[in-house]
Amino acid sequence: MTVLGIITKNSYSRLGKTYLDVLDSTLQVPYKTIILVDDGNDETVNVTKKWCCEHGKELVFSRSTLYGYHRPTRATGRQTTIDIFMDNFSDEWLMFVDDDAVLNKGWWQWVEEGKYLEDPTVGEIWGINWDSTPERERFLKLFGIDLKSYLIRKFEERGGTHDTLYRRKAIEGVKIPPELHVYEDAYLHFYVKCRGWKYVVNPIGVTHYHPMDTVTNVAEEKKKLKIAIESALKYGICEYETLRAIKNTSRNKVLAYLSLLRPVLGFAPMLPVTIRTYGLRKGVPEAFKRQYLKLWFRWQVLKNIDKLDIDPDPCKHIGKPA
Repeated sequence: MTVLGIITKNSYSRLGKTYLDVLDSTLQVPYKTIILVDDGNDETVNVTKKWCCEHGKELVFSRSTLYGYHRPTRATGRQTTIDIFMDNFSDEWLMFVDDDAVLNKGWWQWVEEGKYLEDPTVGEIWGINWDSTPERERFLKLFGIDLKSYLIRKFEERGGTHDTLYRRKAIEGVKIPPELHVYEDAYLHFYVKCRGWKYVVNPIGVTHYHPMDTVTNVAEEKKKLKIAIESALKYGICEYETLRAIKNTSRNKVLAYLSLLRPVLGFAPMLPVTIRTYGLRKGVPEAFKRQYLKLWFRWQVLKNIDKLDIDPDPCKHIGKPA
């Protein structure tokens, strides 16, 4: 059997019926218990409890343990779920499902037919997080990038817990740093990988719903980019775009300062791309925001370059080889 883990914060208020669709989609998975770690203040717990009663599932509810941090984060929610699983269950697999990720039909069948659960070397099974809207795929196509390849590469760089199975032994002993409100999934992925476990990509995956506008939120993106630099500094977690900026800056600081002009010059070619993707009304401000964030991020890398590892390796910081 598998135990299902879901971390939430006002999920039902944000998602409504989509949250129930997520729960319904999990019925293809053989589990009897949901561990729900909820740090919100809406009806999500009661809605989940009612759903569990209707479908014969047990609900274990908790709020995040803070692990010395000053507030709950995705990391505290994820770690609390793992600790409850380890301390109270003997099942072999813990499956995380995000509150906005509907398992596509055949997800579990694909796992069973491939006999991946029976392979003692597999520690992680991740399903591709297919978008519910076409904007990202349209955007990537304009640059000749295949969406499936892009999503798999992103997972390999930073993990993902939209719909992921973890073997008990693979996550044994993990302590996710509580400050990782972003990249807690990366820490978990590299903890498994760096200790010698294999991961498998399930192409069936989920349909990932976003309960917000699809255009860029500058304040939120700045927060994520700051954490990206902090994660590279402390844990060696580094996505391709971050690594490229670090390497380019480290080669020649003079050229790196001159490269701050690139996002400015890049506005003209970016504009028709965003207009084709989002339409004129959203496309123009979207181009401004994207280029501004590129400029801002390059500046942050320049300020931190002397502290950054040019060839970051998460395995130096996360987990120990098996």
